Amino acid sequence: MASQALAPHVCHDTPLQQAVAVTDGRPSLLLVGDETIDHGGWARLGMERCYRLLSVPAGDGRQVVPPSGARGVVTFDEAAADRALALAESAGLPTAALRTAACHRAAVTLRPTPSGETAPDTTLTAVVVSAVVDGMPFPLFVARAEREAGDSGYVVEATDPLLRRESVTEEVRAAHRELDIRGGLTATELHLAGRGGGRQSACPRVHGLFGADPLLRAGSLATGIDCPVVWADLAAGADPDLTPRRNSAAAVRFAHLGPELALSDADLNVAELPGGIWEAHFIAPRNAAGEPGSEHQGVFAVAVGEDAAACRRALDLLPGTLRLRHRHQPTYTDERNQRRTHA
Repeated sequence: MASQALAPHVCHDTPLQQAVAVTDGRPSLLLVGDETIDHGGWARLGMERCYRLLSVPAGDGRQVVPPSGARGVVTFDEAAADRALALAESAGLPTAALRTAACHRAAVTLRPTPSGETAPDTTLTAVVVSAVVDGMPFPLFVARAEREAGDSGYVVEATDPLLRRESVTEEVRAAHRELDIRGGLTATELHLAGRGGGRQSACPRVHGLFGADPLLRAGSLATGIDCPVVWADLAAGADPDLTPRRNSAAAVRFAHLGPELALSDADLNVAELPGGIWEAHFIAPRNAAGEPGSEHQGVFAVAVGEDAAACRRALDLLPGTLRLRHRHQPTYTDERNQRRTHA
């Protein structure tokens, strides 16, 4: 099997000796997969303050030779998680953070309902994002999930009272112990379940996060904790800095375009963006920007404000800055008109 030498992100064909000859004292990390998953490049920019990122294409089947001194492997791309984990294992680099992201991409329900019992209806109330260091989760922030009119997102307030509630912290720790999660960034879903005449906490679900997850964007802006750097530190086996440096609110929202629209039908009037909007990007699956109907294409926006309400107000104004060009499909009123249209 042919070997492939790693190179800086600007060029995948630079020989290995050139890739490692230039150094500025930052340790190196291998970045596997599609970097466009990092919308706006915010995660990469954060990581590059502390690490040199060497890009590794995912899925080409060739063996990668890590350069001497590489500290770990990271990825922004869920589809590349298994590839990144295999690379870290083969190179003898830390694997805990990647293993968490790779193994817990889908939500995991703890303590299944015993046979004969009916699973209760649950309502998602909050998501606790934690950094897991040597098997111990340290909650960083709480995000409140929102879904309205087909749009979805999260709001984070640095002062959310759930972050200081001991029962919540213990629930998060118990979930991680049961799943034996040893490292990485996680999102623990807190649910309320109805049983009988009252409501009680349901079994939490735990997701593994990648460094460019939009949820981390909101948390970083609200708390000042540099979540992509935390992710990189954990992937490198280093102790992360989890100190909050900001006390505000932030929100992320994904606004879907209509089913008849493609991204090529939409423009964003930057001059009219509300003051609380931090950034906004059009996003779409590969090769789908010119095709209408994809439920995964739309506008990803980030807002920052003094509280959650301020963030919501800014995001609610976002649709007014879109300029949409609707596609007019032919309407067939009778067979004769249909023949003329296709002539």
